Amino acid sequence: MKLNLSNLISRISDQLASGQQASATVMFADSGGARLVEKYGAQRARQIEKRVLDVIAAKTDAYGGAAIKTVGNEIMICFLDAESAVRAACEMHRAIKDDPALIGLNIPVKIGLHHGQVLVEEDKVFGDEVNVAARMLALAKADQIITTRETVGLLPADLKQKTRDLGQSWVPGKQDEMEIIEILWCDSTSQTQFVSYQDQDVLMNLLFARLFLEYRGRNIELVPDHRVFKIGRGSGNDLVVGREQVSRSHATIEFRQGKFILVDQSVNGTHLLLKDGARIFLRREEFTLHDRGIIFLGPIISEQDPDIIHYSVIQNAQEVHARENEMKKQVEQMHVEIDKAEIAKQVSEIVGSEYFKRINAVAGRLRAKRSQ
Repeated sequence: MKLNLSNLISRISDQLASGQQASATVMFADSGGARLVEKYGAQRARQIEKRVLDVIAAKTDAYGGAAIKTVGNEIMICFLDAESAVRAACEMHRAIKDDPALIGLNIPVKIGLHHGQVLVEEDKVFGDEVNVAARMLALAKADQIITTRETVGLLPADLKQKTRDLGQSWVPGKQDEMEIIEILWCDSTSQTQFVSYQDQDVLMNLLFARLFLEYRGRNIELVPDHRVFKIGRGSGNDLVVGREQVSRSHATIEFRQGKFILVDQSVNGTHLLLKDGARIFLRREEFTLHDRGIIFLGPIISEQDPDIIHYSVIQNAQEVHARENEMKKQVEQMHVEIDKAEIAKQVSEIVGSEYFKRINAVAGRLRAKRSQ
């Protein structure tokens, strides 16, 4: 991919000189080269990666971008505006999925981008906003486009509708956490096409996958969808944990590639106690939840502490039905206990009433007369 930054600079401003700042969108794309080598071997991986880079280069040029540099598997690209960058990123993913030479290879390309003020010096671009874009790439997973709320605010309505909020995350050089957004590039037709290649048994299990959380007597059931479940100290979270050591946006849980993923976004980290007794510590990392266990937000606390979160994961229809039957039995038992308690209460009210006392007194006098 050749450098064409000078052409981009001239379009930003005719008077822009080296050493000045410009408003631009910085994109980082990871071609997935490391994983390709593991899967296909070095020679085949180089062929695949070259094709991926050609596709990325074509879409970069089509949307007026400039390739700044390539380091390992990562490519740094600059665009005039956020809309061009986002549309280019979406087209990159689509083109890679549809390319005849790449179909069926599941290339793990991921993209991160951010718009802001950058410093231009000759053929280089610097600044905090470049670091933010790099952080977006670090947060992205295969087939994802990750950006910031600030960047999404610059997009037209049709692109804003194709986003989902992933919560907040710490970014180097920024004092406050930034709101992270995913761009949903895959339309419903493409999604249907991808699903058709999956095994039907696996799909059935995905349909029935459930994550159950229990916190302070509250039971929460999560199902497979695109919604991100937010946990933290802030009032806007789906599950609010009011401990001082818990970050405002501490962690999220999302359903991705058939699994429930816990993503830590906190300062103090997240501890997990697994079913087999193993302990896991996350800080700015993620973990696939399975079986059952306990989540500790922040420093590890006692298993008897009221602020621990119990979780259990169910992955197939049989387990879901078994849990539903168990819950039905529990509900029925609760109804029986409630009915018994209600009857006892009514009896107590009757026995304690003045009317019952008068009748009981009359009955006592009658019994006394009969005994005379």
